[in-house]
Amino acid sequence: MQIKIFTLVIAAFFLSAGKLFAQPRYQILDFRDPKLRTFSVLAQFGTANYFGDLCPTGDCYGNSKFNAGLGVSYRMNDYLFFSFNLQYYRMGGSDKETGNPGLVKRNLSFRADNFEASFLAHFEFLNYNTFRYLSRKEFPVSMFMFTGFGITTNSPMAQPAGGTDFVALRPLQTEGVAYSPVAAILPIGLGISYKVLKNLEVTLKAGYRFTSSDYLDDVSGKYADPATLKSNQARDFAYRGDEVGFEGYGIGSKRGNPDSNDGYLLFNLEVQYNLPHVPFVNFLAGKKTEAKKSRLSQPTNRLKLR
Repeated sequence: MQIKIFTLVIAAFFLSAGKLFAQPRYQILDFRDPKLRTFSVLAQFGTANYFGDLCPTGDCYGNSKFNAGLGVSYRMNDYLFFSFNLQYYRMGGSDKETGNPGLVKRNLSFRADNFEASFLAHFEFLNYNTFRYLSRKEFPVSMFMFTGFGITTNSPMAQPAGGTDFVALRPLQTEGVAYSPVAAILPIGLGISYKVLKNLEVTLKAGYRFTSSDYLDDVSGKYADPATLKSNQARDFAYRGDEVGFEGYGIGSKRGNPDSNDGYLLFNLEVQYNLPHVPFVNFLAGKKTEAKKSRLSQPTNRLKLR
C-alpha cells in the first residue's frame, strides 16, 4: 500500500514538473516574487488513519480518529512554498474490528496520542500561471504536491480486559524489544487551495507519513518467552488471546509483520492567513519590493515581433 502511494505521487510530480519546465515563461527557480505576501500563519484540523499490523485486511480507512495543528508558511514564488507544522493526532486499531477470525483470536489493540513536527516543501503544478492570460483573482484555485521530513512521538496504549484506563505499552516491552519514543517521518501528499479573500486561503490536503518504526502499534515481530518479559502486566498485554477463549500462540509464533513499517494518513482542512511583508526580510533579500514589479505574477500577453 505504501509503495503504491509513493509511486503514484512521484509519477505525478515528474509529469507535472516536465510540463511546467517546458514552458519558457515559467521562472520556477526565481528566488522570490516581490508582489506575493511571503509569510503566512495557518491552522488545520481533520482525520488521522493508521496503517499497520492491526489493519492488514484493508479496513484502515474505517477507523478514523482526529488531528489538529498550527503552522507557518513562507512562499518563495508562484510555484514553491515551504511550511513548518506542529500537529497533534490520534490513531488506533483493533483486531476485534477487522472481522478476521485469525486476527480476532490474536485480540490485540492500541490507541496512540502523538505529536508531529514537520518541514514541508510544496510545489504548485496548477495555478493561474498555468493559463497564460489569467490573473490570480480570475483563477483563485491552485493544486500542489508536497514532501519533506519530520519526527513523531510514539506512544501506543491499550486498555486492560475489563478496564477503562489506558496503559502505556512501550515501557512494558511486550515483545521483549525496546523501541524509541520518537520516529522519523517522510510526508508525501497532495492538496488543493482556494483564495477566498486577498489574504485568506482555504485548503484541503491529504498526506501519508512513511515512518522509520514498526512499533507505532506496539506490534512487529514474534511472541516472546513470557519468562523473559518484565512484569505480569507485560505478559497480560503480550498474550491476549485468552480474553476471547483462545489459548494463545506459542513462543516464537508470528505476532506481526516486521518487513513493513507502520504509517499514517492525515486528511486536513487548512485555513491560511497571509501576513503583510516583513521589512527586515525584504532588506535581507536585498530587494525593494515597493518599486519592483513581479515577473511571475503578471501574465505574458505580448508577442515579440522580429
